[in-house]
Amino acid sequence: MALHLPKPRTTKPAQQAVGLDGLKVSVANAATSGVEKSKQVKTGGLAGLTSKVTVKQLRKELGDEGLRQAAIDAGRTPPSDRTLRRWAQQGRIPHADVLERAQRRAAIERLGGVDAVAAKIGRSRSAVSRYRSGETNELRADASKKLKTVKAQDIMKRAGVLRPDGTPKRAVIRIRGGVMVRNGADEGYDYRVRTLDFANSDTPFSSDESRELAAALANDDHARVVALLERHATLDYPENKGFDKYSDQFGFHFDHIDSVHIDSVHIDWI
Repeated sequence: MALHLPKPRTTKPAQQAVGLDGLKVSVANAATSGVEKSKQVKTGGLAGLTSKVTVKQLRKELGDEGLRQAAIDAGRTPPSDRTLRRWAQQGRIPHADVLERAQRRAAIERLGGVDAVAAKIGRSRSAVSRYRSGETNELRADASKKLKTVKAQDIMKRAGVLRPDGTPKRAVIRIRGGVMVRNGADEGYDYRVRTLDFANSDTPFSSDESRELAAALANDDHARVVALLERHATLDYPENKGFDKYSDQFGFHFDHIDSVHIDSVHIDWI
């Protein structure tokens, strides 16, 4: 593959991410959006690892009355049967506030209901009910963290990432995208597009890395997903030897991640 001369660090929009061990790095928005798009491809192995579900699934889980209650919670007129059918057929709820409350309501139901969630996160029933309705936008910090963990565990279990004993399966990953390899602030080289098969890493994804990756996907933390992939590519991928640390100035960085097809980003769990 052709090697290109170094060029300045990308000026494309970026966002902060927290990788393993609390390391903070900047990742390209085009990379995080590529991960997000990959969840929409059923053959990509990512579709089940998301905290958001389709409107059709929301209607199935909540029923028409549950969706109507989400609209009422948002201060809107309860939708008619015809409107609910249109939402399901079009695959969208046109009001973001109604969609958010429906997603919250469905997530809490999947976790066993208000009482079960209250017990799991150490909050009162009324606190969880207020959060579900949107009366409280955020739970207390410790409760919010616990809820995030519980939701991720549930999503990972349903997606088949966890074994019956709760231990994570190991991820086998293949990803395609534009990359930059940096050795200091101004030195490095670029590939226009490159495919990485992480199954060929000297050190394949560990169970712990796989768990963190699955949890980040389940929490829709796409920036963290990119940071985890970049770190592994930097430290463990055979062709990227010479790096003993990963940071904004050193290592392998995605300039963008392509939309998923069966041959671009694929995660199996073994």
